[in-house]
Amino acid sequence: MNPTLGDVSRLLEGLREKRVLVTGGTGSFGRTLVELCLKHSQAREIVVFSRDEQKHVAIRREFADGRLKLFVGDIRDVERLRLAMRGINLVFNAAAIKHVPLTEQHPMEAVQTNILGCHNVCQVALEAGVEALVSLSTDKAVEPVNVMGMTKALHERVVASFAGQGMRVAIVRYGNVLASNGSVVPYFAQLLQSGVLELPVTDRRMTRFCLSLQESVQLVLHALTRGEDGGTYVLDLPAFRIWDLAEVMAESGSRPDRPVRVRESGIRPGEKLHESLISTEEMRRAAREGSVFRIARYRSGDETFAPARQEKALTSDTVRLMTKPEIADLLRNNDLLPVRSRP
Repeated sequence: MNPTLGDVSRLLEGLREKRVLVTGGTGSFGRTLVELCLKHSQAREIVVFSRDEQKHVAIRREFADGRLKLFVGDIRDVERLRLAMRGINLVFNAAAIKHVPLTEQHPMEAVQTNILGCHNVCQVALEAGVEALVSLSTDKAVEPVNVMGMTKALHERVVASFAGQGMRVAIVRYGNVLASNGSVVPYFAQLLQSGVLELPVTDRRMTRFCLSLQESVQLVLHALTRGEDGGTYVLDLPAFRIWDLAEVMAESGSRPDRPVRVRESGIRPGEKLHESLISTEEMRRAAREGSVFRIARYRSGDETFAPARQEKALTSDTVRLMTKPEIADLLRNNDLLPVRSRP
C-alpha cells in the first residue's frame, strides 16, 4: 500500500452513512470499489449505474448485500441519471469508452460518453445536491494524440468547470491498471490460455505506467477526502516496457516442448510509444505531497503561473522502469502470472 495515500479504513470513513453512486460500476474499477465499500465501509447504500445488464446480474450474484442497488442506465440519458441520483451523497464517475482503436473508428461514440455523458453526470449531481464527485481520467488525456485521450482531456475540463458551485469535485488520472478490462495483462493471459506460441507487442520500445486496481481505488478515495476545487490527482507510478512484461508472461506460460516467444506487430492507430501522467505545462500548476501530485485547475484565462523549479514532464520513459523480476513479483502478488499448462 502506498503510505502517502493513507490507510484504507481511514479513507473509507468518508463514506460512513452515505448513499454512493458509481457510474460504470460493473467495470473493473467499479467492481473493486463496490466490493471494498460493501466489505469494509459503513456506507448506507451503494448504487451501481451501468448499461450492461449481464454484468449487473453477475455483480448481484457475487454480492448478496442489501445495501447494493442496481440501476441499468446510460450516462447519455439525463432523465435516467436524475432518477438514479435521488438522495445520493457521493458520486464516483467511472463510465467511459476507453478502447483506443475503437474510439479512432467511432469518435462520436467517445464524445457522447466521455464528454457529453460526463457533463450529464456533473450537471445532474449538482442539481441533486450531491456533496462530492470524483471522476476518473487517464494518462492518455495528457497531450493527447488519439480520440480516447482527446475526449478524456475535455472530460477533465468539464469536471473542473463545476468547481465552486456548491459541490466538491476532483479528478484522478492514472496509467495502465493491472487486470482491468481491456488492458494488456489479461489479453496476454487469454492468448497464453488459448495455446498461442507468440505474444504480439506493437513496439519493443513501448513503455507504460502501471498500478493495481487497489491503488486506483485508494487514489480515488484520497481525492474524495482531499479534493474540493476541481484539482487533478496523480500518483507517481513506476513504469515497465511492454516487451519486458510480455517476456515475463511468455516465460511463465511456456513449456519445454512449447516455448512462447514475443514478436513486434506494429503500432496501431492512436498509440503512443510512451505515456505522460503530467505535462511540462501542468508541472507549473502541480504540487507534490509524498507520491501524490495535485494539479490545480485553471481559474480564469487571465491568471499566470510562476515558472516551476522543475518543469519536467512525468513520462513513462523517464521514470524508473521495473526490472523483469519486479514485473514477475508484481504479477505474482496480484495472481496474474500465468501457470504453465500441462503437456
